[in-house]
Amino acid sequence: MFDANIIFLIQYVTLKKLTPMLLTQSSCPPSCSPAPAARFALWLAQTAQRLPLPPIAWRIARFLTVGVVGLAVDSGVFWGLCSAGLSVETARVLSLALATFVTWGLNRLFTFAPSGRRPAEELARYVAVALFTQGFNFALFLALVRFDAGAHLQICLVVSAVATAALSFTGQNLIAFRSSQGR
Repeated sequence: MFDANIIFLIQYVTLKKLTPMLLTQSSCPPSCSPAPAARFALWLAQTAQRLPLPPIAWRIARFLTVGVVGLAVDSGVFWGLCSAGLSVETARVLSLALATFVTWGLNRLFTFAPSGRRPAEELARYVAVALFTQGFNFALFLALVRFDAGAHLQICLVVSAVATAALSFTGQNLIAFRSSQGR
């Protein structure tokens, strides 16, 4: 059911491209039950159509939704690696790396217009921005953990990720996904 909800959430966020899919059962794989997720996604899609938001607001909404998916990947991998005995620092570096790759792919598909660059060049630009923003994220995470040794690690992870979102959107929008025609 979690996978079906992610599918519907992504479809909602990419409303203008995928609205017809939200209105049919074909958007849900045969193995899932679309009832609650489909009704919620349809309600969100209909509500969004009535909101007179500028394109940048929709881009930010899609970016934040991709960010939530990336945060879920980051948090899940981090928890799994810590549970497997890796140090907090090593687990966090690995979870950030995987989350960065996942968010690049999703942002490339759903959030930003095609940049006109080859995927490898675009990924390199994305990684450069991500190294800076994730470096900030990682430093803030470690500062929060060190500041309060009894702090819940997942709370520190979420706080650092949220604090990094605006910095990341700005960098990705202006550097990684900037049109190659607008140089």
